[in-house]
Amino acid sequence: MAHVSKISGGLCLAFFLLALALTPASAVFTSFSVGLNDGGGACNYKGDFRDSPFFNGGLTAYIPQSQYNGGKGCGTCYEVSCKNHKSCRGGSVTVRAVGKQGNGDFLLSSTAWDKIVRDRAAGRVEIKYRGVECPSNGTFAVRVMPGSNPYWFAIQILGVVDAVEKVEISKDASSWTSLRAMGESATWVLGSGAEKIVGVGGR
Repeated sequence: MAHVSKISGGLCLAFFLLALALTPASAVFTSFSVGLNDGGGACNYKGDFRDSPFFNGGLTAYIPQSQYNGGKGCGTCYEVSCKNHKSCRGGSVTVRAVGKQGNGDFLLSSTAWDKIVRDRAAGRVEIKYRGVECPSNGTFAVRVMPGSNPYWFAIQILGVVDAVEKVEISKDASSWTSLRAMGESATWVLGSGAEKIVGVGGR
């Protein structure tokens, strides 16, 4: 189900609302789990996730390719619980997607893993997961990406509760111009770099 929000200031976002039943899978802990919160990943988010209010205090994960959906899964959240392992703590953790895994597993950050599994040496555990709305205080941020200039403008939308399906901007909120997704990342782009962007909304 899609939901469209227009925000004063000339930004329009279309969200895809997740509604998934509990699904079995596996979660893994590797050497990448400790460094996962230092930025990077296929979504191309930057900065230290542990110190950012938009990344659940470091509760992040690389999600299976099927859920990543060509980058549309960037920033989505999943409730993950450990099952059928002696190291399971019980309960669940909500993680935000910052990258993808090609083998169908969830790669949990060390912060997220420690919430539901006692022993990092367990390496791999069975889990159940479902898509949920991300925690939010009702605000989000627009990050202008380094390298943006009059010919090429790129942004990321941080802190939203669901997957961003579409981004539009407008100079006067009467005529809207769509940004395109950059590859399979969470970055949205306007301009090709070849011609100067003189305005938006057809101006």
